[in-house]
Amino acid sequence: MKKTFEISCRQRAKKHPILFLLLALSVMVPALLRAEEEPFIRMPDKPAYMGAAACNGRCHDPWYRAWKDTPHAKTYELLKPGVRANAKTMAGINPDTDYTMNPNCLRCHTTGYGQKGGFVPAETPISEWKPSMEQVGCEMCHTARGGNQVRVIMKKSKGEFKRSKIEQWGARYDYENICLRCHGHPKSPHKPSVDPKYSFNYKERKNHIHDYEKYYDEFNKTQIYKIKHGEGVTEKHPLMIEDWDIVDGKIRFKKLPLWDGWLIFKRK
Repeated sequence: MKKTFEISCRQRAKKHPILFLLLALSVMVPALLRAEEEPFIRMPDKPAYMGAAACNGRCHDPWYRAWKDTPHAKTYELLKPGVRANAKTMAGINPDTDYTMNPNCLRCHTTGYGQKGGFVPAETPISEWKPSMEQVGCEMCHTARGGNQVRVIMKKSKGEFKRSKIEQWGARYDYENICLRCHGHPKSPHKPSVDPKYSFNYKERKNHIHDYEKYYDEFNKTQIYKIKHGEGVTEKHPLMIEDWDIVDGKIRFKKLPLWDGWLIFKRK
């Protein structure tokens, strides 16, 4: 049967050589182009959080060490009783209450709370020397739904990725809007109307995020990236700011900025 089929194909090729060639090219060329432009990458099925510690090591050590010295790496501590008592009193909340299990607070004081792979009270490890999920880590600012898929793109491309491409997997570059997710959210008790110091000036604050350059040493000096990634879509079209409700003591998001692989932008 196979031999008969091969003879039939040769006969048709001789009778209609041009048509046969075009047919063959129509099958082969797209496949070759796809193989060259988009090599197969084994990607996690769904976006999920991994924690800041996953960014440490051979790739982003200076950034991680710089982040450890910022207030973002100590946000969970603020939820404990007696910590920043004056600020809590001014905000109208009891300074002696333990807020480490409060879902409204955990959303902005931890990484990925209420989402896949995110912080889980009484389950996620708490570490003083290597903070990760229990603080406001890398993924809260650089991704929409966690960085497991983004990390795969970064590693496979060795950093040679375009912003517009990696955004398809949940990376984001609308940094001012990112900050406002918590520093201006209606559910935050710390409002400028209560204390003027909570008025948020992005241009002023961004200079104090992580001064990574002073953390270069003999171990991580090769992690100096001068790669141009182009302009991202989210830079001009910021993603929506999430809102949520608390139902039966659990956080329920009304909508999240990445749904079935598509980024959801805020309406102007």
